[in-house]
Amino acid sequence: MAVYAMQLKTTKMSPKKTPVSKGLKYLGLALPLLFGAPIVVTIGFKAVAKDNSYLILIIGILLAILAMLVTAKGVTTIMKSLFEKDED
Repeated sequence: MAVYAMQLKTTKMSPKKTPVSKGLKYLGLALPLLFGAPIVVTIGFKAVAKDNSYLILIIGILLAILAMLVTAKGVTTIMKSLFEKDED
């Protein structure tokens, strides 16, 4: 009885980053920004009323703009991946 040693090939599972996963990553990044930016803006308005300091308000507005941009990038990435034609 001949015993054949079967050699198992170990392949590294290289994760292919699909556009949907990239879009979900953008949306996952945008989620804390969407909650944090209004909080920072509120704190900034209170700081303006108390100390006339606009720094926190400006940071909050920039975070809100960044949240909108990242959300738009994530949604467009997902939409492109869903509606693009496969050229195989």
